[in-house]
Amino acid sequence: METRSRTHRDLRWTQDEAIAFECAREVITDMMAIQTGQIAEEANKSAPDASRLASLRAERSRLAQERAALHVDHLADVARIRTEYGAIVRAWREDHRAIEA
Repeated sequence: METRSRTHRDLRWTQDEAIAFECAREVITDMMAIQTGQIAEEANKSAPDASRLASLRAERSRLAQERAALHVDHLADVARIRTEYGAIVRAWREDHRAIEA
């Protein structure tokens, strides 16, 4: 993860950086929720695919580690996460939108 250089005395960040960081953490949480839903769907099948379950669980763990390691100073990672994962979450929500009566 990339860290912008800051001096020991300059441990502050801008409001925009803080908001972007929180949005990145939230979108990772959304991605983890999608993985959890897919795990539940697979586990509830009459013949769950153990390999798929392991893969989904590994991805959820990777996302949790990525979220834990993320810091407000990781500007490039925050931007990447918001862009890449944000698009995935928006597409997933569109595909899973409740059908209005």
